[in-house]
Amino acid sequence: MYETLFFGKEKINLEKVDSTNTYLKQLLADSKDLIEGLVVITQQQELGRGQRGNYWQSEPNKNITFSLLIRPKISVSDQFMISKTISLGVVDFLIAEGIKNVTIKWPNDIYIENTKIAGILIENVLKGSSIDAVIVGVGLNVNQLWFANLPNATSLRLINGVEFDLEETLNKLLFFIEKRYLILKKLNFFSLDKDYIKHLFRINELHNYEISNGIVQGEIVGVSQSGKLQININGVVQEFDLKEVKMII
Repeated sequence: MYETLFFGKEKINLEKVDSTNTYLKQLLADSKDLIEGLVVITQQQELGRGQRGNYWQSEPNKNITFSLLIRPKISVSDQFMISKTISLGVVDFLIAEGIKNVTIKWPNDIYIENTKIAGILIENVLKGSSIDAVIVGVGLNVNQLWFANLPNATSLRLINGVEFDLEETLNKLLFFIEKRYLILKKLNFFSLDKDYIKHLFRINELHNYEISNGIVQGEIVGVSQSGKLQININGVVQEFDLKEVKMII
């Protein structure tokens, strides 16, 4: 039922690795002919990387941590569409699992209400002024029940109360990500933009944010083409890069 066209048709399974993104990046440097849809997956990722230079915490043999190679033919100026695409694929998967209140915390963390269930790290490999390849790292909390010093983390098992088969879950996740990726390949940006905003965490809500000059109240109103977060602060819409604003959860 959840058969992909090319995502995950070729997999490299590693028992342990520092980072699947780093591993795949080295493979790509050694061989430019790697097939699109190649997945590098590990049972234990020792130095998984997240946004803002953070590490992704994952208990061995409990979760899904993998990297995916894609080759979208889009311009560098549209590169944030990749982030939207992958995020929406994860959202679609979670909704298919019957999970409610799924949102995308800008730029691409996946939240269930106020708890984080998945993280995404996207690294572009450029060739001149164009994107040659993209390494997509995904970490999904599946069967882990306890997260040290991460009170806002959750997992599929914590939510649904059942243990998941990791291989079946990976294949289903890849199916939904690929469905969104095929939309990107058709350059249907409007559809992806619309759904990304629809699922954006705290969209059109008043909350506190930490910026360079302190704590302010603002309302997320959108995301720019380049991926900057747009917040209405005292009637003025301001744009922020990842390191320029922090959401207060």
